[in-house]
Amino acid sequence: MKNGTKFVFACCCVAAGILSLHFLGPEAVAAEEASNWRSGYDLILRYLNFGIIVFVFIKYGKTPLLNFLKGEKDKIARQIDKIERKKKVATDKIRESRQALEEGQERFAEMKVRIVRQGERKKKEIIKDARQLSSAMIEDTKRKIGFQIIQARSAIREELVDAAVSLAMENLPGEITAEDNQKFVDQYLTRAERK
Repeated sequence: MKNGTKFVFACCCVAAGILSLHFLGPEAVAAEEASNWRSGYDLILRYLNFGIIVFVFIKYGKTPLLNFLKGEKDKIARQIDKIERKKKVATDKIRESRQALEEGQERFAEMKVRIVRQGERKKKEIIKDARQLSSAMIEDTKRKIGFQIIQARSAIREELVDAAVSLAMENLPGEITAEDNQKFVDQYLTRAERK
């Protein structure tokens, strides 16, 4: 409470100083006519009026002024508290957002690593399946080629046998004699008897 009184007193002193400068200013400038007693009388009455105003202001205005200032102080303190609470809430939200962002980045990094691993594993599986498929296709192709080669050899043999028989049938009847026929028959019979 003493601080409030000192504040009001200081305000009054400042106001008195400003008013005295205002009132004394014209007198200091108009020093040429200072011999007139009326000017001194007016000056004293001005000071007296000013003193009365200050006394009335201090006597009756001090309490309402202090109450007003105290009310403003409380109002400003409540506003500051309200703003501080809002600031704390905003700071907490920012902290939570940053934490969520960091967790999201960590999850993103983990997900990225997991996806890369899955991609690598899938790539290896695809390569393995492709190799197995290509090996199976190669084996199947080799079997088909082998079968075609066997068929081609059989066909060539048959054609060669047919060609040889045809040549033999054309050339042999004129070359083989009755004695040759008898030898062939005897050789065949001896072979048959051995078996």
